[in-house]
Amino acid sequence: MAPEYLVHGQLTEKADVYSFGILILEVVTGMESNRSKTAEHTIDSLLSIAWKHFKQGTVEKTFDPNLMMHVYPNINFQKDVTRVVHVALLCTQEAPSLRPSMSATLKMLAKDDDVLPAPSNPPFINELTMELNNITQRL
Repeated sequence: MAPEYLVHGQLTEKADVYSFGILILEVVTGMESNRSKTAEHTIDSLLSIAWKHFKQGTVEKTFDPNLMMHVYPNINFQKDVTRVVHVALLCTQEAPSLRPSMSATLKMLAKDDDVLPAPSNPPFINELTMELNNITQRL
C-alpha cells in the first residue's frame, strides 16, 4: 500500500501508481510484496530488495528465473527487464509528487530510447535501513 494511504488514508491516482509499481516488481521478480519478519530472521521486503540491487547495479539478480528461462542471457531482454524495474522504482518513490502519472509510466514502459530519471529512496528505506539489513544478513 502507498505510504500516504497507510498514514493519512489518502487514496489518489499517485497511490494507484505506487501499487502499479509494486505489481510490476512482483511480476518481474516472482516474489510477493507481503514479506515479513519471522522468528528466525528478518526477510527484506520486495521493494527493499529491488532498491538494493538497483543501487548496486545488480538488478538482474532479482529476475524471476521462470521469466528468463528461454531468453537468458539475452542482453537486450535483460536491459528491457532492468528498465521495467527502474520504472517500478520511479512509481514507488516515497513522495507522491515524485511519482510519474500513469500515462507517463506507460510511455516509459513502451519507449526504450528515453533516458529515465534516477528514482529517490522508496518509502521506509534509507541508507541506515540498508546498512542494518546488510549487517543482519551477515550474522
